[in-house]
Amino acid sequence: MKLTILLLFIAFLHVNAGSFAQKNITLNEKNASLQKVLKAIKNQSGYNVFFIQSDLKKANMVSIDIKDMPLTEALNQCFKNQPLTYSIQANTIVVKERPANTVPANKPEQSAPVNRVIDVIGTIVDEIGKGIPGASIKIKGKEQGTMSDESGNFKLTGVADDAILVISYLGYQTKEIKASATLKVTLMPQSNDLNEVVVVAYGTQKKSSLTGAIATITPKQLKERPVTSIQNALQGISPGLTILQRPGDVSASATGGTAVNIRGRSSLAGAGTPLYIIDGIPASSQEFATLNPNDISGMSVLKDASSAALYGSRAANGVIMVTTKRGGGEKATIEFNANYGWQSPTRIAKYLGSVDYTTLYNEALTNVGRSPMYTPAQIELYRNGSQPDLYPNTDWYKEVLRPSAPQGDVNLNINAPGKITSSYLGLNYLTQESLIPNKDQNRFNAKLNTETKVIENILKVGTNISFINQAFDRLGNLSWTELNRSLPTTVFRQSNGQWGSINNGTAASSSLPYRNQARMIAESSKGSNRNNLLQTAANATLTPLKGLSINGLVSLKFTNNNSTAFNNTMTPINNFLTDNPIPLPAGQGTQNDLREYWSKRKELLVQGTADYERTFGKHYGKITVGASQESNVLRSAFIGRRNFPNNDLSTIINGSGNGEDILSDNNNDDIITGVYGLANRTAAEEWAMRSMFGRFNYAFEDKYLLEVNARIDYSSRFREDVRRAFFPSFSAGWVVSKENFMKNIAWVDNLKLRGSYGSLGNQDVVAVGNYFNRLNAGFQYSFEGTAQDGIWQADGSWPTTTWEKVYMTDFGADITLFKGKLDITADYYIKDTKDLLLRNAALATYPLTVPFTNSASTRNTGFELAITHNNRIGKDFTFSVGGNLSLIKSKITKIGDNNNDRFDGQFIQRVGESLGSFYGYIADGLFVSNEEVASHAFQDARTRAGDIKYRDINGDNVINAADRTIIGNDVPFVNYGFNLSASYKGFDFNVLTYGVAKVKTFLGQEASTPFFNGANAKVQLLNRWTKENPDPNADFPRTLLTADAGHNINQLSSFYLFSGSYFRVRGITLGYTLPQNAVKKIGLSKLRIYGTANNPFTIMADKRLGDYDPESASGRGGYPGIKTWSFGLSAGL
Repeated sequence: MKLTILLLFIAFLHVNAGSFAQKNITLNEKNASLQKVLKAIKNQSGYNVFFIQSDLKKANMVSIDIKDMPLTEALNQCFKNQPLTYSIQANTIVVKERPANTVPANKPEQSAPVNRVIDVIGTIVDEIGKGIPGASIKIKGKEQGTMSDESGNFKLTGVADDAILVISYLGYQTKEIKASATLKVTLMPQSNDLNEVVVVAYGTQKKSSLTGAIATITPKQLKERPVTSIQNALQGISPGLTILQRPGDVSASATGGTAVNIRGRSSLAGAGTPLYIIDGIPASSQEFATLNPNDISGMSVLKDASSAALYGSRAANGVIMVTTKRGGGEKATIEFNANYGWQSPTRIAKYLGSVDYTTLYNEALTNVGRSPMYTPAQIELYRNGSQPDLYPNTDWYKEVLRPSAPQGDVNLNINAPGKITSSYLGLNYLTQESLIPNKDQNRFNAKLNTETKVIENILKVGTNISFINQAFDRLGNLSWTELNRSLPTTVFRQSNGQWGSINNGTAASSSLPYRNQARMIAESSKGSNRNNLLQTAANATLTPLKGLSINGLVSLKFTNNNSTAFNNTMTPINNFLTDNPIPLPAGQGTQNDLREYWSKRKELLVQGTADYERTFGKHYGKITVGASQESNVLRSAFIGRRNFPNNDLSTIINGSGNGEDILSDNNNDDIITGVYGLANRTAAEEWAMRSMFGRFNYAFEDKYLLEVNARIDYSSRFREDVRRAFFPSFSAGWVVSKENFMKNIAWVDNLKLRGSYGSLGNQDVVAVGNYFNRLNAGFQYSFEGTAQDGIWQADGSWPTTTWEKVYMTDFGADITLFKGKLDITADYYIKDTKDLLLRNAALATYPLTVPFTNSASTRNTGFELAITHNNRIGKDFTFSVGGNLSLIKSKITKIGDNNNDRFDGQFIQRVGESLGSFYGYIADGLFVSNEEVASHAFQDARTRAGDIKYRDINGDNVINAADRTIIGNDVPFVNYGFNLSASYKGFDFNVLTYGVAKVKTFLGQEASTPFFNGANAKVQLLNRWTKENPDPNADFPRTLLTADAGHNINQLSSFYLFSGSYFRVRGITLGYTLPQNAVKKIGLSKLRIYGTANNPFTIMADKRLGDYDPESASGRGGYPGIKTWSFGLSAGL
């Protein structure tokens, strides 16, 4: 039966093929395009027609009148006197340029001359026959190549007829095939492309040979997000990479309040920021944050000690490596991207209106037996709004802040390939305004990369030039504390146009009118920042022998920053009732001044590496050795004077030259740590590092993998006898899926087990020159009213301070299943950080700032999981669904010599507990009655029904410091994210989400307490305990003024820890790519329009005080979190 079916099938194919050959053609066209005629032939014959669009533009018009003519004769007439010719291959008519040394053929069977060089015309398709646009076609061993067009077609000219073509596309298996005149190549999907080249420390490796924990991030994951920092675009993409996007205002810093860490916090002295490497050159957080996503070609996150060991003394917190685009391909391309959008708060604080404020204020007074302040008549005037000049209902957030602010981004990218030199130019301009009026930033980025083949396949050189200009300007300087303290009963503006001076029907106290933050923005001050960075780099690669590569890199980087701040003199506000001026508060607007800071930094890097790799039968080995020398010189200046003739002058020389009018600043105002004091000063610091490193890779049958790394660093941050550090690591991998016993398990494509161990260091927490007795100079004492100059030591030193060291163990697995449809990566790690810097306890008689010493240690343990499913439904619908999970647990294992507890505000550092632990009282709800107060452990003589009830931990019937305990943590234990991407024909849709769990946030003072130091109260505090509603689980205790509420608010308790857990839709993008035939009519190669949102939706676990952004830091409130809605387009030539 099976044989019969096979014979019938073969017979069917034979008859079918014969039927193609027997088709005759009837045409009647006059001055028609060749494309139109070929389309008619395709419809009549059933043959496919293959051509390159640019070739058909060269064709002459066709006039033809034939009837029932054989196909080949009809084609001969069509191509007569044409610059094109054709051939018939496998029922496909292939159109191509006519060779210069041939004449039109009369017979299709006529053989073309045999040439040593041919032109290759072909199509790249996926597993269901759909063309793949953007596939790379390169000649093996050479730089010559091209890319497929939107239909998957390509043309490659001047190819040796024995050449091997390498065809690749991201997400598909790379294929090698012998060159021929016509090709149709089918690529098979492989989402976890094992042949993908991954950027690692000082080189590249195939993904299949990796044995360390390295996450790769594609440019597609970063583009078209309406964010001002590349850091924020990374949130939720990779497990173990935590991006804490703290709400932050527009500022001169591109990083804003964003905190980045890899595998959790471990340092007690520093923020735990990773090392950034851009094109092989160490970069600052600011440089990384300002990267243009359109310039990025690849990004790798080195998470374990094995992958990061070659960066030694700065890799303790992980490494993020970025490579930017280089020129390439066969033709020049231009790409333009632009988006424009609007920022608005994710959540905004809502304070009470005048009626609720006055009513609640009266309640606070009567709760302690005092008389109400506001009469019923006054409250009624607030309610009916009949006298707004005396009894207003001011919404200060509405009056001061903008409801939304614009943000725009424009990019231009030019790729210019050449036979000898190829180049890439990326230009970016970003503009962003603040929700605070008259505050904005503008940023311009430029990147120029070139690569020149000096000697084909032997020597190439390249350059890398980057320029960043950032401008920040502001009027005024809003105080969020004062905004939150502004009262609804205070007039914003009087009816005569002057600033408000009335509170509750009478002239306000002298300070109250001057809390008006709208006035402070408009009249109090102005400031600006102008920051510039220029990086120039050159690199060269020499390949004298097969397998041997010698690489050199030189980079010189200049940073020049300038900031100015001018505080204006201000005119007093007039009393609306008397028209007399209200005196200015002391120190506010009575005297103008200007302060100006300058800093310049020069960074020089010289680096050389050599790689040698060989394959011996089933054995593969590669050795990398290198050395680098790095120097960093920073110089700063501070100048400042008071008493300028007016507020319009902007240079220091116009200020008073009297000695008493010379300004001074505070610690941490200067760029250089520890430099502060009198103005008209300069300061400088310098450090250098010399390093040697090496790596050995070995593989047997590509399934047993080994890697050994080592680095030696010498850092000038440490005294000469403790300057040297050695950082070794090793890792191994076993590709189980290549074992014989796995061959019959077809659904397992790849199964690799890996493990690593190694050490890393952290030198950045150590101040430059820390081992010297650093001296300060300036005015420190006053004798008989005259300031006396002097020199003194303020900071203690510890000469043997050295690196913080990390020892990390990692076990991981990489799994690909079901022909690339399912990818799984899992890791478990133990990260021990030792010799952490800590200021040890000292006697009160010690006169200096206690120095840092290496005297603490921590342990982080964690689990990371990433799962991705890629699939297709039908021919046109493709989708990808992914999720990632990260669990991080930290523990302090040593504190100083005696492991004593250390306190830092609301936090405690205690052996056995996590970093970021809150320390205070456990709240067991609220007291319902005074009888319950009496029967409970004694708390405070003021405690009454409606107050917070604290737990008696030690059972001694008294609530005191001995009852404090760990009550929460501000570091999330769980980080997770989900993502979805889908495309249907020209439409594409992407969703990225992110969430955290098991984390607390402390919000105090104005953020959660009514009338704190004269402030307003939030609307959420209306859900409080009252005598009419004696709910022990009310959201807030009975209402009291600050002076009466000390027993509820002066000590930290779990009552004021709010849940920081949330689930957020981080980004949504919907785009449409216009059809190619429509786009070509306007001279473009592609055109895509899209809309995107950032942080559009958030689900918060906290139900009591849901007016804050869940990523906010603990504190008293500030700039809100931002969501952005924008529209954009992407066009190409």
